[in-house]
Amino acid sequence: MNGSPLARGQDGGILAHMVTAKLAIAALALILAFAVLLATHFWQLHEAFQDSLAAKVQITAVRVGDAMKRRDQLEATAILQALRGAPEVIAASLYTPDGTRLADYLRDHRARSPELDAQGQGWNTVQRQSLLEEGQIIGHLVVKASLEVMARRLAWFFGIGVVTVVIALGVGWSVFVGLRRKVSDTESDLRRMAWYDPVTKLPNRNLFMQRLREAVAEAREVRRGVAVLFIDLDNFKLVNDTLGHEAGDVLLVTVAERLRNLMRVGDSVCRLGGDEFVILLHPCGRGEAQSVAERALDAIGQPVLVYEQEVYVGGSIGIARFPEDGMDANALLRCADTAMYQAKDNGRNNHQFYTSDMNLKALQHFAIETSLRKALERDEMLLYYQPLVDVETRAIVGVEALLRWKSEEFGTFASGDFIAIAEQSGLINQLGHWALTAACRQMREWRDAGISNLTVAVNLSPRQFHNGDLVQQVREALLESGLEPGALELEITESVLIKHNMEAIEKLTELANLGVKLAIDDFGTGYSSLSYLKRLPIHRLKIDRSFVRESHIDPDDAAIATAIIGMAAGLGIEVTAEGVENEEQLAFLKQAGCQIVQGYYFGSPLPAEDLAKLVRQVRA
Repeated sequence: MNGSPLARGQDGGILAHMVTAKLAIAALALILAFAVLLATHFWQLHEAFQDSLAAKVQITAVRVGDAMKRRDQLEATAILQALRGAPEVIAASLYTPDGTRLADYLRDHRARSPELDAQGQGWNTVQRQSLLEEGQIIGHLVVKASLEVMARRLAWFFGIGVVTVVIALGVGWSVFVGLRRKVSDTESDLRRMAWYDPVTKLPNRNLFMQRLREAVAEAREVRRGVAVLFIDLDNFKLVNDTLGHEAGDVLLVTVAERLRNLMRVGDSVCRLGGDEFVILLHPCGRGEAQSVAERALDAIGQPVLVYEQEVYVGGSIGIARFPEDGMDANALLRCADTAMYQAKDNGRNNHQFYTSDMNLKALQHFAIETSLRKALERDEMLLYYQPLVDVETRAIVGVEALLRWKSEEFGTFASGDFIAIAEQSGLINQLGHWALTAACRQMREWRDAGISNLTVAVNLSPRQFHNGDLVQQVREALLESGLEPGALELEITESVLIKHNMEAIEKLTELANLGVKLAIDDFGTGYSSLSYLKRLPIHRLKIDRSFVRESHIDPDDAAIATAIIGMAAGLGIEVTAEGVENEEQLAFLKQAGCQIVQGYYFGSPLPAEDLAKLVRQVRA
């Protein structure tokens, strides 16, 4: 939507004036047309009146001719009385050739006999008719008539016409007023759409940026501080995905109202879009900005009742200040956004003030993401494999495929250095699909080369797991490589089970039906409900390295690891311990009943060729 609401209001005013002017012209044209019609009707009535009067005079003259020849006054008078049937005739006189009046007719006592040389005056008209006998004039008939009857007809026509014109103008004006009201309502709706968010009724980005520019300009003149708080709700997507977008809207409205209640006079809060809000504090110092951020986090963290269910979300807040962090509105908003991402990196549900090194980190993040998008095209991705070792026999029974990125620009990255960026950018689906396909193909090559009885474990990210065609991707990878499903193990995290229990159960069941093995990675760190384990087709639990690191010296870690191993044994699930780095850890795990271990004690992740050599050496 282009243009400011003020400009659109001016355009609407100009349009209203144009419509009013055109309506006035139309009304004037209607009045002129009616005036022409009235004049035309008058002349038509007048001509008809004159023709009718002339016909009556002529007929009367013929009838009165015999009486005139005999100079019979009584007969002439009787004939003239017949004019009483013509209401427009008010008087008539019959004159002899020498001008002597022979007979009269008067409609009432107010009428006067017309003289031989009488002329019409006002609303009266006079017509004369000479009486002839063989070409000789034997008398004169003078008739005086009134135009009042014609005038009354014209008045009726005029009245009806005026009423019609007035009704037409009234209808036209009513339509115009209605259209004007609709135009005004439409302008108001457009202004609201241009300036305000339709869900929360908060100012949107357009209005916020205008207010921020005004605040910065004022602060520059009076040398006051301005703070911008960029807020992103944590776990909002989970609410949308599980309860629906209507529930998400209820949550947004509630959060918006809570943030609005924190504002002072002169402050503003807006919704930028999605689950992002921005607060403008003006004037504001560092301490005030921190106080508002803490109160905002507390307000956002309070439970929200959505469809009779309590929902909890948090918030990550980035803070930028004028003039320390930026000298214009765009710079302040950009810096606050950068600080917000730092708050997310720091564990979420906290606030961070912008610092200059954040911008460098953001630029590095952007550069890595840009290069990562081209990694598959450049064939820069590769897989390393870490051995999975049987505790009793020390034999290598499987491998875990770990993604590596050998970038031309930045060098080699382990998966932990770029997976988070791939998750944020949406590239994780492409990378995960490539890793799945490559791992199956490599396993098939090893088997063809004589290295059998190995399984390969491939990690699935939460986003990749919830991809709609994951099952189809697994089916195609197995079919393309020719690998039997039982040789493939897919690892998921507990967070997948926490956020999407029913969906996870359905998808895991589909994968298990293919014959693929399933494992829960980093078990014990996700706080999942153990009741779901008996409902899931899980083949393996992988104890997180944080419980293995000091399991041989820390009673708490030892108790947790032992409990996981015992619980898995009771459920018929195998256990793998991650992060084994010394003989003491291995001895404890063996005593506790753990079957499979992996870690640097048995070898670091290796390229495919080196892993194949290691397997052959161990088996030899």
